[in-house]
Amino acid sequence: MKFSTGRFSFQKYRRFYLSAGLIAVIAIILWNSYLLFNHMKQEERAKMEIWSEAVQKIIRSPLNADIDLPSRIVIRNKTIPVIMTDSTGRILQVYNLEKIENDTAALRRKLALFASQNEPLEIRLPGGSQKLYYGHSRLLNQLTWYPLVLILIFLLFASVVYLYNRTVRVSEQNLLWAGMAKEAAHQIGTPLSSLIGWTELLRTDPSLVDPDEMEKDIRRLKVISDRFGKIGSRPHLTDTDLCGEVRRTVDYFRRRLPAGIRLEAVCPQKPVVLRLNSELFQWVLENLVKNAMDAMGEHGEIRLLVHQTPTHVYVDVSDTGKGIPRRQWKKIFEPGFTTKKRGWGLGLSLVKRIVENYHQGSIFVKKSAPGQGTLIRIKMKKRKS
Repeated sequence: MKFSTGRFSFQKYRRFYLSAGLIAVIAIILWNSYLLFNHMKQEERAKMEIWSEAVQKIIRSPLNADIDLPSRIVIRNKTIPVIMTDSTGRILQVYNLEKIENDTAALRRKLALFASQNEPLEIRLPGGSQKLYYGHSRLLNQLTWYPLVLILIFLLFASVVYLYNRTVRVSEQNLLWAGMAKEAAHQIGTPLSSLIGWTELLRTDPSLVDPDEMEKDIRRLKVISDRFGKIGSRPHLTDTDLCGEVRRTVDYFRRRLPAGIRLEAVCPQKPVVLRLNSELFQWVLENLVKNAMDAMGEHGEIRLLVHQTPTHVYVDVSDTGKGIPRRQWKKIFEPGFTTKKRGWGLGLSLVKRIVENYHQGSIFVKKSAPGQGTLIRIKMKKRKS
């Protein structure tokens, strides 16, 4: 049996997708930082070319020449460190290196660093030439750390989100397991009470015992056991007539409904075959009908409608009950959420798990409003022929 589509596929490869997404985000950060670094480096190169031309003009100009503009260009460089040497490599002048300008060894180390960072510029003079070595500005040096800082911030944020989601998931799981224990006790209670009654009759008057009714209670216990046994494991899916499951659910409830509630099923004449687990999908339908009954009280109408398109099959469960406010449409499927005075909010969360995780379908509130009833829709892909 293969599960290769939709939500199950994402869950199966979730770590791969998340890791690939994390790597992609880090790669984008590094690439954009690299582009920004190169852009600023080119701008600094252009500034230093202008600066070297200004220096060259000052050196070449006669004593009475107007060098106001090139002088201002030279003076305005407050950020880019510069070392000027003659053709033999002897250091002539330094700019923006006040802390080490008298330390020859430190200047030599800086000179080697500048040569590795940027190609030196040549200043041609009548009596020879000089070389201009320049390093990265403070802003450009800070930018080299920018990707690392940004990645650390991103990882910190991702860690916070992960821990939050994990806490929420653990909380939901705790609610789910607690609710399942209560739901199991609730489900088993009715047939078990009945069997206890039959046992008392066997002790007092065996002639009053109906073996067929006892067998029904035993079969019900087996169904309940099978359903809970399939939660958390991968259930076996078989080609099943969806309309048959809907009709069986309706027949089961018709004998147990209050007199004022009307329940009907509307299905196509031809079978609608899907890959289903019969026990679990009947549980889905039973939970939806029970919720509809709780929403209506003693009077109302519940309708199960099966219809289809060329690609999908839909099961619409509608009622004429009190309705659901729009803000709660998604919350009703969360573990622990309930609008009932008595209840633990497990039924619809189990329904969602069975439909989405095990049958690769989806379930959602299609239409509802306070006082106007509710329509919950199950959407499933058609079986490939």
